[in-house]
Amino acid sequence: MTDSLRVAHCSDIHLDGDHYHHDRYVEASDYYKDMFDRVLDTMQEHDPDLVLLAGDLFDSNQATKETIEWSMERIAAQPCPVAMIPGNHDCLVEGGIYQRHDFKTIPNLTFLTAEEGETLWIEELGVAVWGKGMVDHSPNFAPLGGRPSRPEECEYYIGMGHGIHVPHGEPSHRSSPIHMGEIEDSPFDYLALGHHHAAMKLVTNDATAAYCGSPTDTVGGAATYAMIEIEKGNGTKLEVLAIPGTETK
Repeated sequence: MTDSLRVAHCSDIHLDGDHYHHDRYVEASDYYKDMFDRVLDTMQEHDPDLVLLAGDLFDSNQATKETIEWSMERIAAQPCPVAMIPGNHDCLVEGGIYQRHDFKTIPNLTFLTAEEGETLWIEELGVAVWGKGMVDHSPNFAPLGGRPSRPEECEYYIGMGHGIHVPHGEPSHRSSPIHMGEIEDSPFDYLALGHHHAAMKLVTNDATAAYCGSPTDTVGGAATYAMIEIEKGNGTKLEVLAIPGTETK
């Protein structure tokens, strides 16, 4: 095992989305594929040990067979392990994408789908990854609820969650709430979050978490992803980065 772990974090890709229109793209869905390609290539320039996809790989459970199979090929082509959770747009509904296509057959993918949460190991990295499979995007779904303590034998502990951030002192009736107190009390070296399309760092003395933004939406000023360096005995360093050429301000 090494003394540090380099992690790339991406979410909210929304493949087969139809919300983007530009003269360069005949079909809006081409934009989402192109930007997923670009963020994967850009993240690999950092030589990550692990890539995290924190939900909403697809814009809906009606994504086409062609797009789904293309995404599976792109994930399988990554030269490092990938960990992934579903989001609210591609949640685990009856007949949804992840029932029609078995992403767990992708050799380098750790896919977290248990509704109550599960911890899976990437043994070659000494990494334990915890997350939940979202079945129902509702106020009753707690993306970080029931998170377990840090496994004693792991070198690095990664958490993943997809839902809306709820600051201290603010009630929320929104679906899939992630309360700041839960983040502060989390046992993870890094907590990778998805759902907010504008990047948001949530760093305290005891926790490092982030919404990495979206590689297909510039609402936060650019299409973004996050890079994380976890060093044994020296904490976690977090940086949110723009895909080159996507800055809007």
